[in-house]
Parts: sequence; structure tokens; C-alpha cells
Amino acid sequence: MYRNQSIALLVLACIVPGKDVAAAEWALKGSLDQQLLYNDNISLSTIRKESVAGYHLAPSLQATRKTGSLDVGLEGQGDIRRYDDSRWDCNNYNLGSNNGYRAKRSVFSLSGGYSVSCSYSQQITDTGLLVPTSQTENYRVAPSWAWQWTSRDQLILGTSYSKTSYNNSLNGSTSNIGTGFSGNDTYSVNLGGNHEWSRRLSLNEKLFFSNVQYTAANAPIQNLFGFQLGANYKINHDWAISASGGPLWVDTQLSSDSTSGQSSSLSLGSVANINLSYSTQLTQFSTGFSNAVNPSAIGQTLETSSTFANYSYHLTKHLLLDLTSNYSRSKSIGGQSFDNSTNQFNRSYFTVAPGIAWELAKNWKLKGSYVYRWQDYQQDNNFQNLNVGTSDSNAVMFSVGYSWDGIRASR
Repeated sequence: MYRNQSIALLVLACIVPGKDVAAAEWALKGSLDQQLLYNDNISLSTIRKESVAGYHLAPSLQATRKTGSLDVGLEGQGDIRRYDDSRWDCNNYNLGSNNGYRAKRSVFSLSGGYSVSCSYSQQITDTGLLVPTSQTENYRVAPSWAWQWTSRDQLILGTSYSKTSYNNSLNGSTSNIGTGFSGNDTYSVNLGGNHEWSRRLSLNEKLFFSNVQYTAANAPIQNLFGFQLGANYKINHDWAISASGGPLWVDTQLSSDSTSGQSSSLSLGSVANINLSYSTQLTQFSTGFSNAVNPSAIGQTLETSSTFANYSYHLTKHLLLDLTSNYSRSKSIGGQSFDNSTNQFNRSYFTVAPGIAWELAKNWKLKGSYVYRWQDYQQDNNFQNLNVGTSDSNAVMFSVGYSWDGIRASR
């Protein structure tokens, strides 16, 4: 009952009220994707490979309403997964809202949502600890305000709150790495600005602060603060580049036993984003690097450096070849895990996914793809429940998708 009330309040909070001052336009559209797949090591285990064959069903529905001053958007998504090994079955769903209200020089925005998913679909990019029968629940709300200071300058104030929790049925425990995860409450605020230097070049800057409170017993509390500077530059009609970066400090309040009390530590990290893109009628290409600091499911804040490359090419009008790849390295920063140890988390992860898609008819698409994943742990020996070493998996997928153009109405 409490969860249903929370969902209802969240949806209501994300619908910004406003007065209709112009004709309203309504739109409703959706999609339905189905996928058959085989994965020879779904758990990325270094000890015993767990191969599965499965079926995914993913419906989605989006509704929007627009007036001269108000935009309201609601979205619902599902992802139903069934395998020949029922331990990996799960039902994912997400309810989200994205709204905006314009008043003279200001734009007020409010986005938020609620989602439930099997945690292994999240952990593949978070920690790599893939646990069956474990579920993730997340609430998020993010209001923001943008003010057009001058014709070329914009000031942006953003805030957000997210709550992540885990429900693990393995041994009924959430305090043991490998059988449970630590949730967190995260509060963030940032103040930034954009300056349009020329038609091709824009500059930006941002100050940010986050407070991360892990929910497990004796878990650390962390404050993250820093700033970054950046620029976006359109090289020519086809090429564009963007870059930003800056220092980040992590202030960690370490929880200890009753005899030693509490201690704190200050660590230095960084944030960075570099992206180079190329776009023509037939070809899309992008590559880049990022360095980000985020809370994780093991009760440690992780600093993750990633390099990516994406490529797609239209072989014919209705036949598309695509290739995505990513390499990342994660390490713990500024503290200890929720079991109050000071062991460091270090993980390297690589994935590459070639695929080919055929638009066989209007709104219908067939796609075949292959995904290779590889990861490597280099852990302290005190981490007894981690699969230290290297592991990999191969997955083959065939999917068919239908996109519904929906209905539109205006008054």
C-alpha cells in the first residue's frame, strides 16, 4: 500500500500545473519489441559458466501534451524476461514523467520516475556482480530552472533526489558482498551557465555538490563537490566536438565500531567528457572518453573511466549495419564498503556489439546482433565472495520490433 501511494504521489508531483494560453496538442504513441537470445555465461562467472536461452517482451507507451507555455510528458516501459533457468526471470518496468513550463525568459522543468528491475541488468555496467533473484527499486525527482540572462547567456540551476534500494532473496542477507547490495539516498544540486560565443562555439561551466548516504549498517556518508569547464564546437557541416572537465573532491565520513568512533577522509578525483561525432545521410559515427564518479551497489562510490566508439552505416535504404563498443575501468574512491572494510574495488570491463537491422515494412524492424562481454577483477584477498580474475560471455540475439505512430489531436 505504501509503495502504491508513493508512486501516485510521485506521478502527481511530476505533472506541472499551468494555465492554457494557447491551443493544446495531444499525442500518444508506443512500441513493442520481442527478442530471442542465447547467452553462454549470463552471470559472467569465472568458476562455472551459466548458459541460458530466453525471451524478452518490451512494450512502451508515451503520452504528451503541449501548449504555448506548458509541456507534459508521461511514459511507461516494461521489460519481461523469461529463461530456461527460472532464477534469471524478472519483470522490469519504469514509469516516468518529463515536464516543462515556459514564462518569458525562464523555463521551469520537472522530471521524475519510478522503476523496478532485476539488479543484474543494472550491475552489468555498475559493478559486474550479477546476482539472480535480486531486485532494484528506484525513485527519482529532478526539478530545474533555466534563465535566459541575455540573448547569448543562460543560467541553469538544477537539483535532484534519487533513492535506490535492493531486495535480495539469497540467504535473506544484504550485508554480504556477492549475496546482497547496499542502497543509497543521493541529493544533488548544481549551478551552471552557457555562453554562445559564436554560431559554432559555445562555452559552459558548472559548480556541483552531491550528498550520498548509503543505507546499509555502518555505511559511509560521502559529500562530492567540484566544478567543470567545457565547450561545444561545430567543426563543419558533418563534424562536431564537445569537451568538459574539472576536479572533484570526495569527503567521506567513515563509520567505525563503538571503540574507534568515526573518522573522515578527503580524496581528489576528476570528471571529464570528450565526444567527437560525424554525421551524414548514410553514416553516423561517434567516439569519446568520459570520467565519472557515482554511487554503486556495493556501498562505495566508484570512479569510472570509459572509452567508447559507435558506428552505423546504411547499406541500403532499409538495411542498417551498426557497431558499438566500450571499455571502462572502475575503482573505489574516498572510502570503504558497507561491510566497513577498506578494500579497494577495481574492475575492467569491455563490450562490443555488431548488429544488422532490416526495416522490412513501415513501423516494422528485424534485427540480429552479437554481444561479447569481458571483465577482469583485481581485488584484495579479503573480498571472499568476488570472482577474482577474468571472465567473458557471448550472446546472440534476434529481435522483431513494431513502432506505433499513435494518434494526435489538437484543440
